[in-house]
Amino acid sequence: MNETRNGRDPVIRSWKNANEETLIQQSRSFSIPLLKLDDRFKVPVMVQYNLNKTIDTIEDSTVLDVGEKIDLIKVFCQHLKKDTWSPELRKRMLQVTPQDESFVFKNYEHIISLYNTLSKEEKTMSKKWTLEMAEGMCQFLKRVINTPEDLNGYCYYVAGTVGIYLTELLQLKGTNVTEGSFRKLKETAVSFGTFLQKLNIIRDFIEDNDARKRTFWPQVYFEHEQDLLKILNKMLDETFNNDLPGAIEYNTYLPPGNESFEYFIRFILASGTEYWKMLKDNKAVFSNEKVKLPRTFMTNLYSRIAALDREQFAEYCNKYYSQSH
Repeated sequence: MNETRNGRDPVIRSWKNANEETLIQQSRSFSIPLLKLDDRFKVPVMVQYNLNKTIDTIEDSTVLDVGEKIDLIKVFCQHLKKDTWSPELRKRMLQVTPQDESFVFKNYEHIISLYNTLSKEEKTMSKKWTLEMAEGMCQFLKRVINTPEDLNGYCYYVAGTVGIYLTELLQLKGTNVTEGSFRKLKETAVSFGTFLQKLNIIRDFIEDNDARKRTFWPQVYFEHEQDLLKILNKMLDETFNNDLPGAIEYNTYLPPGNESFEYFIRFILASGTEYWKMLKDNKAVFSNEKVKLPRTFMTNLYSRIAALDREQFAEYCNKYYSQSH
């Protein structure tokens, strides 16, 4: 299985190429650390990203109503449970999705084909957490985010599950993962996942409100405050205080011998801290101007964090935390 998955079979190589194309087109930044993962992690994590992005694309559709979104997510899940894909789902989503956002459905068959090259354990894990994410998305498509607790619940489903998946994959495929280190990683995995997700939600306020007609900012914040910048900073401070400490802890618990996985985690953590600094007091969040870190900055960021030893990266995190607190 590993020989073919590593690309010696031309058919499987074509599936990998299609998955890599999908990943790069959907997230050029996230593809930087993911494609540098070693052979133990690269294909499982790439497949998981593309599976998650498939249901995320349905959730984010600006054409479908809530009922049809839920129906289509359920169709996706029913087929995933059988390790298959749905031509009908692919056809419908290609009809309603802008071309530059439709790569997961153009390559939907290839995503499932590559998923089916995973080991039994990898598939079980992938399926479990993708279905958990999908269930939560369906719940929150019918709900309003009224309170910070609602936001925490939503972020658990769409990002905390990713943190847990990565942790279980590390236990399965990684080196030097003891029961103690796995327990500590599992305790902080949700915070690691939700930290960046909440920053994305803060950043995408206008896009979510205008294009998707949804808001993920808790409605309770608007009841006693009209100044959007103050609400923005309040959300950033809450993410800083409630999610960042666990995310930093998660990184410290990673066992040695898994360098490419560790750099992947570092990149996500470091890009989150850079976004936090960029978003603070930033009125551009409320304009049509997309607040983004430049591509060259993101590429250089990976090189910078990969060049640091563990003690130096811990200093990087602690310096940011103490300066921003």
